[in-house]
Amino acid sequence: MTRNIRKEQAAETREKILEAAKSLFAEKGYHGTPVREITRKIGMGDGILYHYFPGGKREIMAVLLRESFEHRREGIKQIPRVIENLDLRDAMITIKRRLYELFTEDMDLTRILFRENDLLGFEEAEQLTALIREQCAIFEKFLRDRHEKGEIRALDFRIASRQFLSTTLHAIMSKSVGIQLLNEPDVYKHMEENVDFTIDLWRAPSATEKRPKVLLCDSQ
Repeated sequence: MTRNIRKEQAAETREKILEAAKSLFAEKGYHGTPVREITRKIGMGDGILYHYFPGGKREIMAVLLRESFEHRREGIKQIPRVIENLDLRDAMITIKRRLYELFTEDMDLTRILFRENDLLGFEEAEQLTALIREQCAIFEKFLRDRHEKGEIRALDFRIASRQFLSTTLHAIMSKSVGIQLLNEPDVYKHMEENVDFTIDLWRAPSATEKRPKVLLCDSQ
């Protein structure tokens, strides 16, 4: 029982260190945050930080990014199940909302990711690249499936998926940097307008028109 209590206390202390560091990195930047300020924020000595994170600030940053990527990857994997039975418009809006909320539910981490991108090591950069590729692959498959159902016309699905998702990234960046980059201040209304515009461009031809053959695109 005593051992379990100690484990819980250790896990709580580790989480406090991570949360304090995340808050300070987002507010003052990685380089502007000394170790002492992190430990002062949680009311502990400097030694406690190195006990849990021997690599110091760099290790903390790596852990924050890794855990963030893992959480978002799990969220992205759930999207196909959520949209499976939705009509085209609702599915596309849901994709945009889910991705936007996955990256803005913890704005401290998102700000760190954009602001401290020069600190990304090989492993973190690979994780971020894999995360983006997974998003594109899921949406590309979604487009192919909807084309087979006759809901949208033949497209270069790889390019179409990247273009569509880039507008969501634009909204995320707008919020993270605190600059209004969107013409529509209501981000969810902006998403719906973007979806409606995109569907008009991608709409399948009528039954009287000849349907073009599916373009095969390299998804690599």
